[in-house]
Amino acid sequence: MIPRVLLLFIALIGFNAQAQSIKESYAFAVLGEPKYAFNFNHFDYVNPAAPKGGQITLSAIGTFDNFNRYAMRGNPGARTETLYDTLFTTSDDEPGSYYPLIADSARYADDYSWVEIAINPRARFHDGSPITARDVAFTFHKFMTEGVPQFRLVYKGTTVKAIAPLTVRIELAKPSKEDMLSLFSLPVMPEKYWKDHKLSDPLSSPPLASGPYRITKWKMGQYIVYSRVKDYWAANLPVNRGRWNFDTIRYDYYLDDNVAFEAFKAGAFDLRLENDAKNWATRYTGKKFCESLHHQR
Repeated sequence: MIPRVLLLFIALIGFNAQAQSIKESYAFAVLGEPKYAFNFNHFDYVNPAAPKGGQITLSAIGTFDNFNRYAMRGNPGARTETLYDTLFTTSDDEPGSYYPLIADSARYADDYSWVEIAINPRARFHDGSPITARDVAFTFHKFMTEGVPQFRLVYKGTTVKAIAPLTVRIELAKPSKEDMLSLFSLPVMPEKYWKDHKLSDPLSSPPLASGPYRITKWKMGQYIVYSRVKDYWAANLPVNRGRWNFDTIRYDYYLDDNVAFEAFKAGAFDLRLENDAKNWATRYTGKKFCESLHHQR
């Protein structure tokens, strides 16, 4: 009897291994295939030789009182969602495709029940410390315990573990390609900083981050200045070539859009997005709107 049971067990293992094939990929798409092939040079919509430098001033409406985009209370500052790099990033000329940023590559089950992600060994936080699989696992646990309830509902039973210093394994409780790809967009936060801060609490000063810009100057509720990280570890990755070109990005806050518009007319900031046809036809008048600006096209 025992030998028969053993043979049946071995047969089941073999069947399961055949049924669940393992794939490897550098990029993913929700539907179809990613547009950009392995080792692509840059996104088609950027100029890889774009000059770097200068500054741009933008507007924001309302106010802000903290630097934590994920806090349960308060108003986070403009652009704070970009402070952290993610495992994968998306392109702007196709829907739902993901390309490596912190990640280097991934192997996964074809039923999307699990994925193992290799982390780029060059990935760094702004203080020069490496981004590791432990940081990825810590971030997931942080969102599960201190993030919004919706996150916990979607990923209940899912595990994220560091199986090597630069390899993280995700096992989904409910296999789903969409849920797997959503985790690829999770910001990777440094454990050494966030272990002493609650994700749900506001931050009165900028956290240790990893993206192409860091916050270098601010006055709470009035303005934020972002400076380009000159030694940004991912500057020459295909997903970043030709991007993040301004040395400085400044956001000035205005209490309402009418005040912001008058400031724009006076030349207080550089770019305004208009979505009202009547405004476009009637309000953009005067000398400053008739000037021809120098450009490279």
